Amino acid sequence: MKFRYPLIFLLLILCYHMGNSQELYTARGYWTELNKDTYKKIREKKEKGQTLTDQESFYLQDYEQYLATYYQRMSDDERRMFETMKTQWASEDALKPAAQPTEPVDFELRTRDRLLNGLYGAYYGASIVAIGEIDNEAAIGIPLIMAGLWQLGPVMNPKKYDNIRLSTIRAGNTGKLLGLGYGLALGLAIGGDSDETGKLALALSTIGSISLGELAFQKSKKKEYSEGYIEMMRLYGFLGPAVTGLGVASFNVDQPNLIGAALLGGGIGGLLIGSKQAKKYDYSSGDVDAISSLTWITTGIGMTIAAESVVNNNENYGLLLIPASTAILGTMWGQRSVRNVHLTKKQGSAISLSSGGAALIGLGIVAMIGTDSPAVAIGVPSAAALLTHQLVFANYRSKNLGNLKLGRMNQKNRPQLSLRVMPENLMINRQTSERVFQTTGQLANPIVKLKLAL
Repeated sequence: MKFRYPLIFLLLILCYHMGNSQELYTARGYWTELNKDTYKKIREKKEKGQTLTDQESFYLQDYEQYLATYYQRMSDDERRMFETMKTQWASEDALKPAAQPTEPVDFELRTRDRLLNGLYGAYYGASIVAIGEIDNEAAIGIPLIMAGLWQLGPVMNPKKYDNIRLSTIRAGNTGKLLGLGYGLALGLAIGGDSDETGKLALALSTIGSISLGELAFQKSKKKEYSEGYIEMMRLYGFLGPAVTGLGVASFNVDQPNLIGAALLGGGIGGLLIGSKQAKKYDYSSGDVDAISSLTWITTGIGMTIAAESVVNNNENYGLLLIPASTAILGTMWGQRSVRNVHLTKKQGSAISLSSGGAALIGLGIVAMIGTDSPAVAIGVPSAAALLTHQLVFANYRSKNLGNLKLGRMNQKNRPQLSLRVMPENLMINRQTSERVFQTTGQLANPIVKLKLAL
C-alpha cells in the first residue's frame, strides 16, 4: 500500500512526458511535414500568383508557423542533418515508383479480409440473438446471415472500395476492433451492476464497432494516412485501455461503472496521444512493429516484478502500476530507438516474430523446470524476448544506418564536372598581343573552361 501513491504520480508524469516531452523533432520528420501534399499545393498556388480562399490563406499561415516552431525545436544536429540530407531525400522521393492502381483491388479481395468481415458480421448477429433472447432456429440462422452479408460487402457496395489502399482496409479493421471494445466499456460504464448491463454492452459494442470501423475506413480513404500512422493509432488504441485497466486494478476497484469509464477514457486518450505521436515523426509500419513488441516485452518485465507480490499478498494491488509504467517506458524507448532507422515491413515482422519465438522458448524452459513462481513464469520468457528483440533490432539498425552513411559518403564524394563556354573571349583574345601566347603558351582568356572537382 505504501508504494501506491508514489507510483501513481510516477505514472502520471510518464503519461505527460510521453505526450509532450519526447525529443521527436527530427530532420526526417521536418522534411515530411515540409512536403505534405496539402501544404505544397497551396504554396505552389500562391507562388503562381493565384488567389487563395480565406480558408487556404489561414491554413498556409497557420502551417508555416507550425513549421517554424518545429524547426526551432530541432536540435543543432538534426538541423545539420536536414541541410545535409534534404537533397538526397528529394531525389529518393522523386525516384519512388508510382503506386499501381490494381494493388488496392488485389488487397481488398484477399480471402482473409473477407473472412474477417464475416467474423464481425457473425458477432453482430450473435449480439442480436443475445439481446432479443432468441432461442429457436433463428439463433443459428441470424449470425450466419449477418456473417454472409458482411462478407459480401465489397460485392454489394463496390463503390465504397474504389481507390483504396492497404492502410484503408487496415484502418477499417482497427476501427471495428477498437469500437467493439470501447462499446463494451461504455455499456459497462452506463449499466454498472444492472441486470441489463450485458445486453446494453453487446448493443453498444456492435454499434461502436460498425461506427468506428466505418469512420476509420472513410477517413483513411479520404486523407490517405500512411501505414505507419494507422499502426501507431492501433498500438495506442490498445495501450491506453491496458494502462488505465492496470491503474484501476491497482486500486482493487470493483465498481463496474468506474471500470468501464476508465477503460473508455483510456482508449480515447490513447487514440489522441497516438495521433499526436504519429504526426511528429514519419513512422513506418516496420518501426511500429518493433515498438509494439517492445511494449509487450517491457509490460511483461514489469509484471514480473509485481506478479509474485500480487499473487501471494492480495492487498498489494498497487504494484500493478509497475507494469503500467514499464509499458509506457517501453513504448517511449521503442519510439526513440527507431528514429532514422526506417525499418521495412520485413524487418519489423522479423523482430516481432523472433521476439515471440524467444518468449515461447523461454516459456517451454519454465514448463520443463516445473516452477510454481509467477515471477519466473513471466520473467524468463520476457527476458528471452527482450534479449532477442535487441539483438535482431541492433542488426537491422546497423545495416540501415550503414546504408544511410554510405549514401551520404557517395553523395559527398561524387565527382563534380562543370563546363563553361565564354565566346565573348574570342574577340578579346584577338586584341591581345601575340607575345602573351608565345610567352605563356596559352590564351589570355579561355573560351572553354572545364573543371573537375573530386
